[in-house]
Amino acid sequence: MSYFTDIFSNMPQLGERLTGSDMFTQFYTIIFGVLLVLGILNCVFGYRLIRFWMMVGGFFVGAVLAFICVRSMDIQDKTVWGAAVLVTGIIFAVIAFLIYKAGVFLLAAGIGWALSIYFIHPTSSAAFFACILIGIALGTLAVKYCREVLIVATSLIGGLIAGVSLSRLGGLAEFPYGIGLSAGFALLGMLIQFAINKPHNEEEDAEPENRVESEYPEETGDSVENEGEKVYSQRRKRKSTSDR
Repeated sequence: MSYFTDIFSNMPQLGERLTGSDMFTQFYTIIFGVLLVLGILNCVFGYRLIRFWMMVGGFFVGAVLAFICVRSMDIQDKTVWGAAVLVTGIIFAVIAFLIYKAGVFLLAAGIGWALSIYFIHPTSSAAFFACILIGIALGTLAVKYCREVLIVATSLIGGLIAGVSLSRLGGLAEFPYGIGLSAGFALLGMLIQFAINKPHNEEEDAEPENRVESEYPEETGDSVENEGEKVYSQRRKRKSTSDR
């Protein structure tokens, strides 16, 4: 566990090295431009693109779990590392796509884990374990309250990506601007998503042919028996009038 806490504690230095590299500087505008577009799409249409993001979240969770397992087994071969991470990520992505509730859990857990790592910056085993618990808790909530949790989660992660990218492109990388833009994108995304993704009742969600059938319920034994009694009473009335 100490290996992973060392990684997260050194993340600021790793980020500075990455952003200071020649390749990153050369494609600076393109990289943050693409991230800005993806962030806005996720912020505004995250719930509508649920299947795609479930696959992404499933791949992310599977890849991280594989990385942790391979590292704990002290395997040094980088080919084995890459194969394990890639194959496990693909398997989890397929599971997330085919099994809806599993996909919802993996997506929400991945978002919760990523957000908690970004804001907490775990530098101890307890903090790292707390990030895992936050991800599991968010995934569990998403299974029960799918629409609400996923709209909030996708708006937050999309707003964060869009806000940071726009602040970088606009030369506003200082502390208040990036966080402020991220909060604005996230709030706007929540409002839009809740407006365009209103809950539907079961009758509206049913297929058209099912709704037509529901308007004409099948006859039960009681209804047939009542019809027979009506016909019998009508015959008796006719017979009594003819006798008179």
